[in-house]
Amino acid sequence: MKNYRLFLWILCALGLVVSAYLLYQSFNPSISLICPTRGVVNCEKVTESAYSHIFGIPVAALGVAWFVLLFVFSFKPEFLFPLWVMGAVFVGYLVFSEFLVGAICVYCTFVHVVAIVSGVPAWKLSFSGE
Repeated sequence: MKNYRLFLWILCALGLVVSAYLLYQSFNPSISLICPTRGVVNCEKVTESAYSHIFGIPVAALGVAWFVLLFVFSFKPEFLFPLWVMGAVFVGYLVFSEFLVGAICVYCTFVHVVAIVSGVPAWKLSFSGE
């Protein structure tokens, strides 16, 4: 199971770094993301939309918190898969939000993919019986 835990840690690190970058940009809007700003791929349109905050909290902060919790719960696997399910549902909401905005953020999409892929080690660690 160490390989699954290591894989999860790598995914957490990747998701955390990109989420932290998005969070940094949300607190410093004068700094532009390195991303196209025209057409369907438009990070600025997504990160500045009404969907980029929930109750005043940047969704990137929720991403940072989720990846930290995923790492912490890798040591308590019984909570790992339920946490992943909550994250996967939230990713669904965020993808739907991008559809409503009419743009895709490549950084956000990267985090979404990392979050979904993390379900494999979360499942294995949660239900391995070890």
